[in-house]
Amino acid sequence: MSSQQVETSSPAEDARPRANWKSWAGAVLGLVVLGLAAWGLKKISGQVTLADVMAEIQATPGHLIAFAALSTFLSYVVLVGYDWFATRHLGYTHIRWPTLAAASFSSFTMSHTLGVTILTGGTVRYRIYTRAGVKPADIAMIILLCGWTFWLGIIFVAGIGLIVSPGLAEPIREWVPQGLEEWTGALMLAGVVAYTLLATVWRRSFKLLRYRFTIPDGKQTLQQIAIGTLDLALAGGALYILLLPVAGIPDLLTFLVIYAVAMVTGALAHAPGGLGVFELVIVGLMPDADKAGVLAAVALFRILYTFVPFLLGAALLAVMEARAFRAARAIADPPGGAQASPANRH
Repeated sequence: MSSQQVETSSPAEDARPRANWKSWAGAVLGLVVLGLAAWGLKKISGQVTLADVMAEIQATPGHLIAFAALSTFLSYVVLVGYDWFATRHLGYTHIRWPTLAAASFSSFTMSHTLGVTILTGGTVRYRIYTRAGVKPADIAMIILLCGWTFWLGIIFVAGIGLIVSPGLAEPIREWVPQGLEEWTGALMLAGVVAYTLLATVWRRSFKLLRYRFTIPDGKQTLQQIAIGTLDLALAGGALYILLLPVAGIPDLLTFLVIYAVAMVTGALAHAPGGLGVFELVIVGLMPDADKAGVLAAVALFRILYTFVPFLLGAALLAVMEARAFRAARAIADPPGGAQASPANRH
């Protein structure tokens, strides 16, 4: 989405938050989802005890935890592709891989744990990319492109999963018609194909608020789909590995659809890390699986995918901010006190 500013306004005006019906609707939707999650977790709590979950955690084989950790690591490596794609599309080819990796890892770890992606991960990207010479307007576009890459991967994987392994609606089969999964999956894939074709043939620029941009072309869209799909497969695969000892889990493709639904629902709830909502969807869409085993696997997954990366991301941010502070202080107060005086500034 190559962007450029076409109108100007004062920074104070741009920074002033504006509440509208969309923000209110999002807040109401989040409260509804959280309410349903609380109700669902209350039902689950009557069927499984904390002691059961702790016993399942202790019984999880160490080699599965190691494989899940490796899949988690690879998922975070792939996440760098989100920022690589966005910055390259906007023309910032000078940004090196260490900067991309730092921005991607620290921003995603913050948003995965704290939620509210725009405020948490967006703030981190702003701090890192402004130092790399990226315009504030383009940082907003980077966030938008990263989000769109995520959604393309989610829709693509869900579409394939519902067609190849249509078992998602089994828990609610009495309320939904047979074949609903296949039709839903076909519509999802048709949407992805239609957008890719549109991106290939429609090369006009669009205006979004005060900025004009062009969407990624067909080849770039395929890159987005590949990055988003690989990320989802590795992240969901990490949890699936931890679920392998649990009786009653579905096949991998069906589970990846369940994982995608849980991720989206958790994001809609605006809860930190989708806490509670994610667990409810995972347990609810696998009714035949042992609930204590599922909750134990999810708890281990949160440690590997959320908690440990969050600590590492926070440490990385602290180091980067300390270096930036020292650099700014060195410029303001150079060694030897050779600050420019009013008499020699010309």
